[in-house]
Amino acid sequence: MIKNRSFMIGLGSGLLVGALLLQLMNVGTAAQVLSDAPADKLTKEQLQEQAEAMDMELVDAGDKRMTEEEWKQQMIDKSSKAQGSEVKSPKAADKTDAPKAPVQPAQPESKTDSTPKTEEPAAGKSPETPKSPSIKVKIASGSNLTDVASKLKQSGIISDTAAFVEKGRSKKMSTKIQSGTYEFAPGEDFNSIISKITTKPPS
Repeated sequence: MIKNRSFMIGLGSGLLVGALLLQLMNVGTAAQVLSDAPADKLTKEQLQEQAEAMDMELVDAGDKRMTEEEWKQQMIDKSSKAQGSEVKSPKAADKTDAPKAPVQPAQPESKTDSTPKTEEPAAGKSPETPKSPSIKVKIASGSNLTDVASKLKQSGIISDTAAFVEKGRSKKMSTKIQSGTYEFAPGEDFNSIISKITTKPPS
């Protein structure tokens, strides 16, 4: 048993010494490579390659390296400073002259019939009442309630898409939307719009 123990101790120390010698050889080889090529004649690419081979990072002399604490402090300092230029107080407005009294217009010299004449409509024709403008909106097949609401908002028919969507969901019309072209008036009631788009449009 003593023989086996001494053998194991010898083997372990031999492995340790061998690993140390291997590390020393690697360091010596890297030092030899660096000593063979003068540092002032190496290009930046060669320096970068050698730094990577030794698991190092090449840094320019002008680069400022900070610890995490220094960087956090710098961010705090930057955020505490006021951004932008200072607010200047407005200048006093120049004084203007008081407005002059308006000049009375001269009376017309000729005294003709001052009552304006209105043209009477021709016999048999009644004056036309102006029609309220209607807006045509095309609803594509497969459109959902949100798509329809945004299209109606873009066309100027409704002003609040969220309220329209909420009203449509309360009526459970999501699956009842019919595709086609519909005519709406600006500001039309939600109920009227919903009843139109859930029935097939006239051909």
